[in-house]
Amino acid sequence: MGGLLNTLEIASSSLLASRAGIETAGVNISNVNNPGYARQRVIVEPRRDPTGAGAGVEVVGVKSLRDSILDEQLIRESSNKAYLENFQRTLQIGQVLLGQQIDRQSATPEADSAARNLGGQMALASGFSEFYNALQTVSVSPTSIPDRQVLLLKAGQLTDKFNSVEARFTSLRSDLNTDLNNRIEQANQLIDLTSRAAMDNTAVSSNGGGIAKDTLQMRLEELGAYSSIKTQFDDQDRITLSIDGVEVIKDNLVVGEIEGALDADGGVQVSVRNSDSDSTAKLTGQGSIQGLVEARDTVLQDLRQDINLMAAKLIEGINSVHKPGVSLDGSTGLEFFTGTDASNIAVNAALIADLNKIQLSADTDEGDNTVAGNLLKWLEAPQEGLGKMTLAQHYNEAVASYGQELANINNRLADQEVISHTLTQMRAGISGVSLDEEMSSLIQYQRAYQASAKLISTVNELFQTILSM
Repeated sequence: MGGLLNTLEIASSSLLASRAGIETAGVNISNVNNPGYARQRVIVEPRRDPTGAGAGVEVVGVKSLRDSILDEQLIRESSNKAYLENFQRTLQIGQVLLGQQIDRQSATPEADSAARNLGGQMALASGFSEFYNALQTVSVSPTSIPDRQVLLLKAGQLTDKFNSVEARFTSLRSDLNTDLNNRIEQANQLIDLTSRAAMDNTAVSSNGGGIAKDTLQMRLEELGAYSSIKTQFDDQDRITLSIDGVEVIKDNLVVGEIEGALDADGGVQVSVRNSDSDSTAKLTGQGSIQGLVEARDTVLQDLRQDINLMAAKLIEGINSVHKPGVSLDGSTGLEFFTGTDASNIAVNAALIADLNKIQLSADTDEGDNTVAGNLLKWLEAPQEGLGKMTLAQHYNEAVASYGQELANINNRLADQEVISHTLTQMRAGISGVSLDEEMSSLIQYQRAYQASAKLISTVNELFQTILSM
């Protein structure tokens, strides 16, 4: 058994442990509103002297209270949520650019307002309807110059709508490419930051991790929002992180990156490359990057192709009926529309220059409206190239499919938000800071500190008594 000096050392170790507990509780309280912080607890162990008797207490580290399963799930769900959010955002932008209100219940207020305001200017559905009505009117009075003028006006407005929609979708594709390149750069920066956080975590892992573990988890969740990731720790607590089977961090060191390159259609395609082995893989899975790529290359691209197909069929079909017709001046052979698709469809400039050249008759009889009637019949007839639907029906089908995809993404995102919120609440119950609990801990450590100080004071009095003898 030790003497008074040993008792003094025991009291001193207790003071240090109590002070560490007070400081840790203070750190917890200061981070009460930090969602990435996991509350900490001081790790203490009893000390023993060679005889096996107690020799006080020793602070061996600070431990973050975390649930590894919840942490892994939250990394995974951050990827899923970011994927759906960016897929949704891209489709909603596409809806606005289309100028057609599609799914009022699932669209954001901003998208709804924009679509309503643009509808009269660029919605193709109204363009088809107005062109058809103008053609009906002129078929009743094929020699009427005002009716012919209205026909060309509505035809020009329809072609402008095609041109505008295609130009906006082309700009959107370019904007998405820019966004993707920015996200690739940000993801690579996060890979580097994750590597640094992993090194810090490895250095202090024997003491429980603490802030370093919190930082690493925060980096992993941030990186997971860009792309699906898989992590593995070795016995030294070093991390190996892979994306689509390609390692980008190996034993805490950066060994790879995400890359982007333009494809033949001018879209940025994303891959991951290991710089050591030069192995690559196309980016798949979830995350914001993949959400943008898939929205661009699937739903948006399908709608864009449908619109271009309708423009091409409109040009081909109307011209095939109009070209054999006869104009008011007896000429024939002119096409009604020029161009090949939505990007360059236009009304024939020769018709705009001379309204008499619109070929609405089958012969030189000025009152004949045979060709005008045939143009109406073509617009009303199902077309083989459009899935045996009329032009208007095919457009409605394309818009309905787009709206269904948007509604599906919104429903999936609503479910995903519930899952993410529930997991976050579960982690908060384990890792979150409770002010009541921390105040209780402060009182406990304060009492222990006072008791240790009292023990030191008592030992000091004993020393004074001994010295005075």
